[in-house]
Amino acid sequence: MSLATPQHGGAEGPVAGLAARREPGLDEAYPRLLYRLLKLSNLIGRPFFTHFADRYDLTLNDVRVLMALAHAGQAASHELCDVTGMHPMNVSRSVARLRRQGRITEQADPANRRRKLLTPTEEGWALYHKLAPHVKVLAEFVLASLSQREVEFLSSLLAVLSERLEAVDLNSPQLIDVEALERDLEEPVAGAAPRASARRRARKAGAPRLQG
Repeated sequence: MSLATPQHGGAEGPVAGLAARREPGLDEAYPRLLYRLLKLSNLIGRPFFTHFADRYDLTLNDVRVLMALAHAGQAASHELCDVTGMHPMNVSRSVARLRRQGRITEQADPANRRRKLLTPTEEGWALYHKLAPHVKVLAEFVLASLSQREVEFLSSLLAVLSERLEAVDLNSPQLIDVEALERDLEEPVAGAAPRASARRRARKAGAPRLQG
């Protein structure tokens, strides 16, 4: 496999034509790779639950928000969404928890009173400095089997994948199987919401309007 740096591109860039160029068999390989990425994410989070969740009364999302905010120094909630890739609702919940715990503060931006700026408190900074060394050790362990060149190449690949998703509306129907969703909405499911409600949710998510 060539380790040449991949070309970055948004939804309409070089990656857009990937489906047309992929080799036979990749239809099965792609979902397996996605599952591997999800598994890797879960494995990386496991040491946190073992050692720090109860000790510091934190969820993994709380840690993501606090670490991202500490790196930025000061940021608005929507900026933390962009940095972490988290859903706005999850960021909002973690921000509320961290504020209640006295680990971050919120104040109006002097340049834009409607914009609320978040900043770690002294306690928040202390917690960040307690957690940062563990993040470093975990990162070094996970990547220890890769060469520096492989690490750089992996970083480039992850950047391409992130940019691919950041370039589109994540509620867009192009990210789901619309025909499968239509069939699913047409089939009654025990305990599910009425069909009309399901249709409204689908339209809100960006799926085409169903006829009939």
